[in-house]
Amino acid sequence: MTRHLHHDDYPNTLALLSSLVGHRTDDERLGYMVDEWGAEVDWDLLTSTDAPVSSTERAALIVAHGCSILECHGGLPPQLRRVVIAVVDAVA
Repeated sequence: MTRHLHHDDYPNTLALLSSLVGHRTDDERLGYMVDEWGAEVDWDLLTSTDAPVSSTERAALIVAHGCSILECHGGLPPQLRRVVIAVVDAVA
């Protein structure tokens, strides 16, 4: 599933993706192609078990995918916000 993420709409997701794969020379092969407006992201490639990333990097990429969904929909519902933040904080 490929999606273009625009800087204005997905700033946090793009920051996370940049820190995870932006420095890699194989970023495009992984499914992350930066352009002047943001990045084209292939979530299937990025989170594939065949992707040449560690299991913790893959987990962070899955979190980034979740963040992109949340940014698109305005964030978490209030009743989930505290719990999600606490869980991510505990495992990070």
